Amino acid sequence: MKTDPIYIFRKTWATYQKVISNNLMFHKEILTAVRELLETRPGPLNVLDLGCGDATHIGKMLNPGQVAEYCGCDLSPYALDVARKNLEPFGTSVKLLCRDMVAVLREAPANHFDVVYSGYALHHLSLEEKQTFFTESRRTLRKNGQIILVDVMREEEQLLPAYHDSYNGAVATHWEALTPDEQDQVQEHIRNCDFPETPTDLQKLAGNAGLTSSRRLEKQTWHEAWCYQA
Repeated sequence: MKTDPIYIFRKTWATYQKVISNNLMFHKEILTAVRELLETRPGPLNVLDLGCGDATHIGKMLNPGQVAEYCGCDLSPYALDVARKNLEPFGTSVKLLCRDMVAVLREAPANHFDVVYSGYALHHLSLEEKQTFFTESRRTLRKNGQIILVDVMREEEQLLPAYHDSYNGAVATHWEALTPDEQDQVQEHIRNCDFPETPTDLQKLAGNAGLTSSRRLEKQTWHEAWCYQA
């Protein structure tokens, strides 16, 4: 059985592309909401994209003319190879790092970025790391800078095991576009790797970091988009 990293990446990435193309995680609605927010900021913007993956979505949320500098990071070198091609319209201002997002944040310059964006990455981190995300993001933001967070979030008062059961139940019932093997793959990932917080919990972490303004941009079941700023 093949177990090399490229094979594993291609297998899991192909499944994720099916999730996106069938809009199973409401990427279309969330992309539209974030793009409408970013359209109010003509730029030029310095953008930090944490857990950028192949950068497909950020490329649809921003116009190349809006971007003065783009820095993206992801743990998958194979995803970053795809991202380089997707970000070619942004020109020479692109920097891609194959590193952990928390480490990148800690080393990011202070008062440098206009937008810190993270899509479907934060829920993989521990509570302490999530606090670091907000604290370090706040430090690296310029005046009037914004954190834009797209992620899965538990419903208020919903405990993590109940979230896992509910989300996996939705996968089994509504994700018919995936094969049974792909559904199993997704469900295993959710149980082992997903640790989402509630919106209120995330607001508290943001408040601890000095981000006193927050607003929801979009909500589709457990999939939400939020903007935080000082």
